[in-house]
Amino acid sequence: MANLRSSARRSRLPALGVGVLLVVGALAGATAYTSNQTAQTQQTLAQTLQAQLEATGYAKVESSTYQRGLLNSTQTMNVTLGKGTEDVALIVVNRIQHGPFPGFQAVGNAVVDTEVRFADPALQARVEKAFGNQKPTIRTVVGLGGGTSTHLDIPAGTLLEEGDGGSSTLSWQAMTGDIENSGLKSSTRLSWPEFKLASEDGVLTISGMALNGNAVKQNADDPLGVGEQILTLASATYDGSSDGAQDGLDLKDLKVSSISTLKDGFYNGGVQYNIGQLGFSGLGSGTQSLKNVQLHLSLGHLSQEPLARMVTTIQTLGQQLQDDPDAADLSETQKKALTEDALALLRAGPVFAIDRLSLTQTGGDIVLTGKAELPGAGELDAETAQMLASSPAMALGMVRVQAQLKAAEPALRELLGELSPDAAAGVQSLIDMGYLERQGNDLVSNLAFGGGEATINGQALGGGF
Repeated sequence: MANLRSSARRSRLPALGVGVLLVVGALAGATAYTSNQTAQTQQTLAQTLQAQLEATGYAKVESSTYQRGLLNSTQTMNVTLGKGTEDVALIVVNRIQHGPFPGFQAVGNAVVDTEVRFADPALQARVEKAFGNQKPTIRTVVGLGGGTSTHLDIPAGTLLEEGDGGSSTLSWQAMTGDIENSGLKSSTRLSWPEFKLASEDGVLTISGMALNGNAVKQNADDPLGVGEQILTLASATYDGSSDGAQDGLDLKDLKVSSISTLKDGFYNGGVQYNIGQLGFSGLGSGTQSLKNVQLHLSLGHLSQEPLARMVTTIQTLGQQLQDDPDAADLSETQKKALTEDALALLRAGPVFAIDRLSLTQTGGDIVLTGKAELPGAGELDAETAQMLASSPAMALGMVRVQAQLKAAEPALRELLGELSPDAAAGVQSLIDMGYLERQGNDLVSNLAFGGGEATINGQALGGGF
């Protein structure tokens, strides 16, 4: 699989991803007119887009010009995409038709048609050829109330790359998407049926990709908001070779979801990874196949006000670094604010949980759950926090951890046998020591840690911590 990554790095364009480039244009169109209609200056127009794009860490608006006409206006932005190595320069052009009947195509304040092209003419010519001379369309309708609705249609295409290490072909099916923004509410819908990268070392195919999400902010100054994002993938396969051995990956039915909620002044967030089937070969381990793999993580009881202030401070620092890359140090005011807010978060009692880590074997399920809390942080002050930071071992007395492993015995033996025959043989020793207990057909192990002491199934581990 390393060979596939190296062949991808031979070309700038596949590494950037055609879809990512065009979503940049969608965001540009969504902000171009709404910023202008409130009589913002040209500089603020660039800053508005910059705040949205640079939050990704991959884009920077270098300049922005605006030409306003009676019925039509044009905004042109020069954008750099990348993180310092092989950056790519883009030109984003927003052609704006003013309302209330913009171009007689809608009822609203404006219709914005966005074009994204490479500043390098040779690279732009290759992109146009890759799209078969069909142009992507990115259209944003600005409603009478100021909300925006952006629709993307990205045609299918193929790009051939030639390099010193060989050739590769990047191909993709048509992508469509819709981005809605109505002030405090926003939603995203993107669909990409297939993406394929083929090189002399192997073929990577990603099929049935979709992204759906929504977000709601409490007010205009809310830096966090709540909502849900769901990424689904029907399949991802890789067939290749490395040093004479076959490498392979076969993933099916991937769903990655993240959700955040706010209740009684506390944020709760979680991310869930669910994989229907995961098979891989090579890597010196032969062929492995896992089914129904689930990883569910959550972080809860985060106090709203200090968390919001921390995010705002970090965003301000990020903007400072964009304006002056050498200004890497926090000011004393920023240090004090971040310290006080971090302490407030800890005193509120955050809870980190592994809600589920599991997989299914022929013999049944293997499930791990657990949570970690900080009951000892309720009276934490700045001086104590600084002392604990310099001596992490002392902080263990503040932590309480509970975890449980529950596995069907045949499934556990089967999994360990696939990894190592010695590990499978060690199951009986763990049972004899009491670290695994039989409960019907299951083997169970309960871990508890608190006050610097750890137990497994009620038995103290020698020496403590």
